Amino acid sequence: MHRIGLSLLLLAVAACAQMVQPPPPPPPADLVAGAAEPTRAAIMAAASAFADRGEHLAGRPAAAAQAAAQLEFVVADLSRNPRWAMMPDSIRLELVLARNELRDALGVAEAAEPDAVIEALLRAARALRAGDHRGAAAALPAPVFRPGGARSVARLGELGPLPQVANATSLAAQTVEELDIGGGLSSTQSPERSGGIGNITIPAAPAGY
Repeated sequence: MHRIGLSLLLLAVAACAQMVQPPPPPPPADLVAGAAEPTRAAIMAAASAFADRGEHLAGRPAAAAQAAAQLEFVVADLSRNPRWAMMPDSIRLELVLARNELRDALGVAEAAEPDAVIEALLRAARALRAGDHRGAAAALPAPVFRPGGARSVARLGELGPLPQVANATSLAAQTVEELDIGGGLSSTQSPERSGGIGNITIPAAPAGY
């Protein structure tokens, strides 16, 4: 009986901790400007940007930076926003692999904090749209970006084919549409889940030149 009581107490403490968990931080204002549902909009925007494996982003570093920031945000938000508890783990994993592929192409450090990467990419995108190449270079410093500076800006314009990114963002967009139809996104319940994927932790789960 003592063990059962202790287990129930631990469960109650865990439930209370989850209830008082702070809401996820809001996205930067220009991630998906004017979107009522930023994560959904970022998924759809990234799926469109990378639909051809990112080939049309060649020579368009501002658009590439914007799309990369959107994918970074999607992966981060799915791990911490209970609204997206119904997103299947298989899609989350595909998106983590996609982010890893994109980070490799951009030269982003594997352990870089997503929020820092998002803000840096958006600063670069703003600067490039304004014709400020020096500002764009300053927005992408080493060691978060390798090699950093102007050479990292150049990498934005020559990402090369990104098949995993194209596949994962397309699957995510399709899943969002299916959840919309089924009403899955109207729930904020937190179904039990296990573990984490990549360097994101899945809670007990609740566009340019």
